[in-house]
Amino acid sequence: MRAAFIFQLITLFRRQSRLLVILTFGLAVSEPVLAANNRCNEPVFGVAGVQIDQRAETASKARDMGIRNAAERAFATVLDRLLATSDGRAQFMASHDLDDFSDFTHIVKENNLEKRYIATLDFCFDAARLRQAMIAAGLQWSELQSPPILVVPVWKGPDGARAWYRDNKWLAGWWDAVASYKGLLSLRQLDRNLINERQFRGEDLADANPAKLAAAASLVKAEQVMVVMAALDYDGSKPVITITVRLFDKNGQLLTDILYDDQMVLTNQDQDGLDAMRQKIIAKMDSSWHIANLIDDAAADNITVFMPVSSIKEWAKRLTALNAVAVIQNYDILSLDTTGGQVVLRLVGSREALVNALAAHQLELVDDNGRLLIKAKPKNS
Repeated sequence: MRAAFIFQLITLFRRQSRLLVILTFGLAVSEPVLAANNRCNEPVFGVAGVQIDQRAETASKARDMGIRNAAERAFATVLDRLLATSDGRAQFMASHDLDDFSDFTHIVKENNLEKRYIATLDFCFDAARLRQAMIAAGLQWSELQSPPILVVPVWKGPDGARAWYRDNKWLAGWWDAVASYKGLLSLRQLDRNLINERQFRGEDLADANPAKLAAAASLVKAEQVMVVMAALDYDGSKPVITITVRLFDKNGQLLTDILYDDQMVLTNQDQDGLDAMRQKIIAKMDSSWHIANLIDDAAADNITVFMPVSSIKEWAKRLTALNAVAVIQNYDILSLDTTGGQVVLRLVGSREALVNALAAHQLELVDDNGRLLIKAKPKNS
């Protein structure tokens, strides 16, 4: 039995192949949600629901122009998602054409008129080709989707805290921002309905009541909760808004302050000022995410790990996980027995990026008295 087990493991090793694929703030990903095309094998490299309303001299010209313009918008969205800097995106777009990376286009709906083309399309781009092109260009990129983050906006004024008032520009703007977001952060929000309004009152959310935050996170299967609160006060007759952004885990326990007591002067809840603050918060989250999960071939490093397993099936799952982590460029298996295998990983990113990527597969990197292990995360973590 022991000999047969080892033989099958060795057979698996010989079939080993390597793909470049995926890359947090640091918690496990569950049921990722992204404004991308779920028809793609790798949704991060797709964009769904691109709208077209193109006019031209003929129907065929309108269709060709409309699809091309939509594809360019979709390609720009994917590059914005992967490449953190505008210089990197400009450099890549200047030397590459989207046709080099197109995988397929899915027509959700379309209407061909005499001189007009109206449609909704989904676009998928080839992940492997894009990765190779970015490596050749010497670019750094990130492609790991974050754990699900529930965004809870709160407005606190002289009349109390609100979380559901539709006409409030701070609250409404966050609902719109989450719905339209297309980056790597997996942002979620509570449905606006009477049940949620009664269960999650503004006062509890403003006070970051752990039980309420945990219940809200559970409702949308989020791993983290971000409370974004705007508090209105007056300096004489001058209205002053204080913005506080705090990140909690799924149990309602504080992880970190993202923004603390950042003040701005507003006139009648100035929409531009509130929008700028929202963009600042999201940009800060995006930047932290990209920095923590960069794939950079110039930062290559090797580490040796041991992967404990109890069966061939479990070992195969470990290899599949390694193949699905873009920060692991390749790996070599050094030894194998019935307790597991020792593997050398070639990383093209930081140790933190590896930890985040493994968490997406319910795995963790553990230092066991100087020996690194990759093993399954505890189910309650």
